[in-house]
Amino acid sequence: MILKAIDLREKSEVELREELEKLRRELFESRMKFHSRNLENTSSLRELKKSIARIHSVLNEKKLDESKKEQVA
Repeated sequence: MILKAIDLREKSEVELREELEKLRRELFESRMKFHSRNLENTSSLRELKKSIARIHSVLNEKKLDESKKEQVA
């Protein structure tokens, strides 16, 4: 499942963290399947890693936006 950064920016921080945990579990399960030779679509590993990185990026953006707002106020 490929997640778009635009869609992720609309979600709250709690929703992003839940999605992150879900993707991490899915990545773990996919890695286990890969090593046991049961994973059919090996490109899903790469997609999962990229989606996790996108969520981390959006969370970091939100954190930086909050700190900028605090500095201005």
